[in-house]
Amino acid sequence: MTLRYIPYIRAIFIALVISSCMLSTTYAKNEHSYCELDLQKQIDNIKKSELQLHNYIMNLQNEIYIIRDQIELITNNPLLNNKSFHTKKLKKDEFSLKEKEHYDQSIKMFNKHEYIEAKNNLSSFIDIYNNSVLLPYARFYYGKCNYKLSKFKESIDQLIIFIKEKPDSEYVPEALLLIAENQIALNNITDATKTLKIILKNHKTSDIYGTAQKLFNMVR
Repeated sequence: MTLRYIPYIRAIFIALVISSCMLSTTYAKNEHSYCELDLQKQIDNIKKSELQLHNYIMNLQNEIYIIRDQIELITNNPLLNNKSFHTKKLKKDEFSLKEKEHYDQSIKMFNKHEYIEAKNNLSSFIDIYNNSVLLPYARFYYGKCNYKLSKFKESIDQLIIFIKEKPDSEYVPEALLLIAENQIALNNITDATKTLKIILKNHKTSDIYGTAQKLFNMVR
């Protein structure tokens, strides 16, 4: 009697095994689909975060442009006669008349927002008068021109050289601020924050301090 039911029992067992396998396969497919949906959700969240960061950077950039325009108005006041405030503070026998004219022409171009022309003229000045007392200031304005032309890495390079050549210059705080602005434009918020901290720590009496504090509060 018992032997007669063995084939039926075997068939039932096989059916149960097959059913179990099918359920496992279905579960695996569902689990795979769930993972795909979860991954897509993460990707969508990342894209959303990137868009928010982009909008934040753009808003920050607009704020910087406003601040930069205010700084230009302040620093350019002594230059209304199209002469450089740097050359006014130096003795006449420290540079030639031709050298001074070349430099002042570059500053005049910069003040007229002719940044490409000013950059080219400053580049020429740097090549010709590489031992000039005005060379560091030429680099300073060369860096400012590059910032205006969105050449952010080049701007940083020239401004760093200026700071190394004239570490005690009263224009170091502005150079540092400009470096921070370049870093923000490059989405390098970490380095920009560090640069701004240098201004806030070492240049508390500078006219740039308030601007640096405002920018620091915006990026931190």
